[in-house]
Amino acid sequence: MPPLNLTQQQEQYLRDNFQLSYHIPYLDVCSKKISLKDLDVLEIGGALPASLVIEHLECNSWSAVEAPSYDIELGEANQFHRNHKEQQKLIDLGHRYRHFYCNAEDLGDEHLNQYDLIFTIACFEHINRLPLAIEKMLQYLKPGGKLFTMHSPIWSAFDGHHLPIGIPERFDTQLPDSSYIFQPWGHLLQSRAATFTDIASRFDREFAEEVIYNTYNSNHINRYFSEDYWVVFEASGFLIEEYQITFPRNPSPEIQSALEGIYPGYKQFGNNGIYAILQKPSASVVTF
Repeated sequence: MPPLNLTQQQEQYLRDNFQLSYHIPYLDVCSKKISLKDLDVLEIGGALPASLVIEHLECNSWSAVEAPSYDIELGEANQFHRNHKEQQKLIDLGHRYRHFYCNAEDLGDEHLNQYDLIFTIACFEHINRLPLAIEKMLQYLKPGGKLFTMHSPIWSAFDGHHLPIGIPERFDTQLPDSSYIFQPWGHLLQSRAATFTDIASRFDREFAEEVIYNTYNSNHINRYFSEDYWVVFEASGFLIEEYQITFPRNPSPEIQSALEGIYPGYKQFGNNGIYAILQKPSASVVTF
């Protein structure tokens, strides 16, 4: 059966018109855990189309939040702005489907205690003020509301550099030295200086500067290790209903030992991402 009980034609329409790929199976995982029908949902880090979340899944409302700096830096534009059919749906739905361009932590007070569910995928690794953002998410939820997150790759993963750039066409990628930018966990094993020297020697200084910026300086990733997410979640005020490290690719014993030596206190380098469901505590009842 197609994910979310979509027909093959519906799924192809979503992929073609909205460039949805991992979004569909992740939403499917969420919908199997939490019934979305009649819920007021806040999506952070994306904007699933109204035809999917309002018409097909029958959510009561869907509010999408995207950080404009992320789209600008990566040169991305939200897909539903290019789809005239979807635009008409938005007009017809009014406040049942809304879209906000701001950081998750910057939504106004009118969003406090308004949502049954916060849905966020492939996003938490990009939020730089993650503890503050999660603190605000707790406030946006109604008592008993839930937060669903699946995010990867995180900084401690083998590809945690999360480079948004590839090898430029001017290089011959058939040559062994030009077939990769980082070896697995290379962004963690090499210093910034060593990375620059390595990339410049195999490519050129111009490309090395781009790699250094996007790996170590750009705001498009937060560089949180796997254990950091647990600490943030545990201190957030949420109840941790489910928590799993996901997509395993374990380093060799030699690399594991080297990573633990460079980063004392960290041991989880084998997971590419994290899956969690957090719950806001229900309102306490005061008795006299």
